[in-house]
Amino acid sequence: AFIPHTLVGSTEEYLKLITGGWGEPHLMAQTDTRIIGGYPCERPQPWQAAIFDSYRLYCGGVLISKDWVLTAAHCQLPGSTNVRLGEYNLRKLDETEQLRMAAKLIPHPNYNSATKDNDIMLIKLITPVQTNDNVQPIELASSAAPPGSVCQVSGWGTTTSPQPSFPAMLQCANLRIISAAECRREYSNLVTDNMLCAGVPQGGIDSCQGDSGGPLICDGILQGIVSWGLEECAQPNKPGVYTKVSKYIKWIQQTVRGG
Repeated sequence: AFIPHTLVGSTEEYLKLITGGWGEPHLMAQTDTRIIGGYPCERPQPWQAAIFDSYRLYCGGVLISKDWVLTAAHCQLPGSTNVRLGEYNLRKLDETEQLRMAAKLIPHPNYNSATKDNDIMLIKLITPVQTNDNVQPIELASSAAPPGSVCQVSGWGTTTSPQPSFPAMLQCANLRIISAAECRREYSNLVTDNMLCAGVPQGGIDSCQGDSGGPLICDGILQGIVSWGLEECAQPNKPGVYTKVSKYIKWIQQTVRGG
């Protein structure tokens, strides 16, 4: 089964994890993607955003300016959306966090929930963030990274699959960009020109449930947004699939200018 990398459902472990500090415990919403085979990220990852529905973490995101966050369109849920920047350890107050309400969510007008094509969304923050060492926007890719490029994905998604286990600390993993031809061999016609694939041939490293909307960064530039993959993540020759950011620069610029 191919699923988005959001969190669907939740675990007692994760419920305990987010109790305290930020209000009442709530279940983690299910979207579909997490980091498998990774490591606690070096601090800071100042562009990383954590997206909450009330108090449920359900997706990642990326800060691209003081008042705009980029994420996956499949991360749109009804109800209020909160965005946390400067977050690292979900179990405790890092004292670097900035919490912002979303003023509006703008999914790509051609997003297809069945095929996950154009799986990209902008979130306008009600008030701009204060930029500092822990909260900084990232540069967007104007052209796609070539196959073989080593890139980093990050998120608080599950670190095990198929049984989920959610980490307290932001996890990172290093992956290689895989050519479109190779990726289409694995996933046939499911991969469009608006997607890019990244993984390691032997498996064991991948994004997974809960990482959706988070960044794939190559040479300090945002190349991808975590979108979808196999239900059981990190399988050999089954790379994760990401929204190709370079395809959306014009849409992002026009939307941000329009406010």
